[in-house]
Amino acid sequence: MGKIGCPGQITSECLDRTFIRSKLGDKRPNTNYTSTEVDIPSKTFTRGKQTIDKHLGFAFVQFENKAEADKAIEDFNGKEFKGRNIYVKKAVPPPTEEEKKQKIEAFRAKKAEQKAKRAEEQAEKAEKEQQTTKSDEALTKEANGDVKPKKTKKKAAKKAVTADASTPETATSSDDPKDKIPDGKPSADTIFITNLDYKVDVKTLNSLFKELKPKWIHVPTRRVPYHILKRQKSKGRTVFNKGIAFVKFSSEDLQKQAIADFNGKELNGREIIVDIAIDARIPKTDTEEQNSQEEASQDEKQ
Repeated sequence: MGKIGCPGQITSECLDRTFIRSKLGDKRPNTNYTSTEVDIPSKTFTRGKQTIDKHLGFAFVQFENKAEADKAIEDFNGKEFKGRNIYVKKAVPPPTEEEKKQKIEAFRAKKAEQKAKRAEEQAEKAEKEQQTTKSDEALTKEANGDVKPKKTKKKAAKKAVTADASTPETATSSDDPKDKIPDGKPSADTIFITNLDYKVDVKTLNSLFKELKPKWIHVPTRRVPYHILKRQKSKGRTVFNKGIAFVKFSSEDLQKQAIADFNGKELNGREIIVDIAIDARIPKTDTEEQNSQEEASQDEKQ
């Protein structure tokens, strides 16, 4: 079947004659088309008392076989007919109900997929924003001292954990696996303290070990963004420690006595764990820490 764009006022008989007798433009004596059916869709409307039947500008012509339809398209596409050029091409049959249903389902599935993808992207974006907000809030709370440290069980205090802390900048709490499996030579005069309350500072530990007269105390502080650190200093607040500390004594006997007397002792609501430190991980003597210790000693004397 061929679809033809036709000029107005063309009847089925006219089209039939055209294709059967090859009356259009370029006449070919050996050409003989046999059309079996002609359909010109039209629209009927009234204008006053007059009823008008006007076709929609296209028609369908059915041939006996595909070869004739192809030949008609080749011969008549673009030819002039009744003062207008016509365009001839193969007709596309209307979709079946099943094909319509499949197209609708495919369209809906595509829309649903696009909607789900947009929802997923929005959820990921919202999650990232929420994580960023929580991270900023957590840093602010830690710096302001709003985070309450958790209490540990007595069993945790009774377990001997070998000291494992690198430098003051990289030392971590006892929860880190590295703290539990240290590597190095045990110190002969220094202890390593874990599970500290995060508000404990040099003065607090100096007061705790004052009877053993420690040589120096080091309490590593947490790393916080510069703008938060600057704000805390302006308000006179100290930054929290990392939950660990090093205390050096003048002899091995005092070191062992400190472990025996203070391991499992409660300090600021938390049971501290005291053990032998590892020489390779003990930080160098910090002048600032020594000064803080001296200030603490002077405060106690006063």
